[in-house]
Amino acid sequence: MFETTPPLPSSDAIIPGVHPVDLADPIAAVVAVELSRRLVGLCLSWAEPMVADLASQESLLRKPGGADFVERMLAQRFYRRIEPHVVRMLEICVPLEHAESALARLEEVLRGRFGEVVRTAASYLLSHDRDTAIQMVAVATTMAGRVVRADVADILIAARPVASEE
Repeated sequence: MFETTPPLPSSDAIIPGVHPVDLADPIAAVVAVELSRRLVGLCLSWAEPMVADLASQESLLRKPGGADFVERMLAQRFYRRIEPHVVRMLEICVPLEHAESALARLEEVLRGRFGEVVRTAASYLLSHDRDTAIQMVAVATTMAGRVVRADVADILIAARPVASEE
C-alpha cells in the first residue's frame, strides 16, 4: 500500500463554515454577530410578553391598519432597547464621518426584522393561539438573526475604510 497525502487547499480556497465576509473584515463580522445575537436575545426574551401585549390589543389588530400601527410601535420600543448597543458597536468599528449613515441603515434593518417578528406573532395569534404565536416568534427570530448578521456585516464593511487605508 502506498501512503498518500491529501492535497493542501489553495490559499484562496473557501474555508467551510466561514462566511467570506468574515475573512474580508473580521471586526465587522464580530460586530455583526454581536448585534444579531442581541436581536435574537431580545426577541426571544420578549416573545411571551409581546404575544400577551398583542393579545390584549386583538381588537386593534383586526381593524384596517391596526396591525401596521402596533408593529411600528413595538419596533420602536425594541429599537430603543438595542440602540445603545448599536451606537457602542459603531463607535468601535466605523469612522465618525460614516457613522450617521451606517446608524440609519442599521436602524432600518433592525426595525424591519423586528417588524417581521411582530407580524409573524400577530398573524399566528389571530389565526391560531398564543402558544403557536410564541413558537413561531422563535422561528421568525432565528431567520431574522441570520439576515441581520449578513446585512450588518455588509453595512459595516461598506462604512469602514479599506484595510490598506487604515
